[in-house]
Amino acid sequence: MTIIYAGATNEVKIICPKCGSEKNINVFKFKDTHKRLKAKCKCGEVFPIELEFRRYYRKEVRLAGEYFFQEKDERGDILIEDISMTGIKFSTLKPHNISKDDTVELKFTLNNQRKTEIQTLVKIKWINDRNVGAQFIDLKHFKQDLVFYLTA
Repeated sequence: MTIIYAGATNEVKIICPKCGSEKNINVFKFKDTHKRLKAKCKCGEVFPIELEFRRYYRKEVRLAGEYFFQEKDERGDILIEDISMTGIKFSTLKPHNISKDDTVELKFTLNNQRKTEIQTLVKIKWINDRNVGAQFIDLKHFKQDLVFYLTA
């Protein structure tokens, strides 16, 4: 399935995998619906697409790290699954006591050439068992490194 990023303009280019025909369309009307759709080309080819309306590109990764939840004096190992300019998705290796809106410290190393170490506070946005989505609170110390990492 092809993932298409809509960005701020909601304009996307859909390319037929069979004939290569391209069409630019505005996908705003799909913003609040299912993001998995079927596209039909003028050549007759029907193919699945997935629309992504995030403001920033989200890079899939597999990075080891750790969290520290100061309020409950809890720490543990994590696996970072994806990262963007504004947030991060990770899973804890063991059950945790983190809740939505908690502030947690994360520490991990990017797998870039410089092996950039990131230590930052995040605000927890959602939790599904051991899977956690969080928003960066302060990017100023590693913003430039993250920009280069996400665009590499």
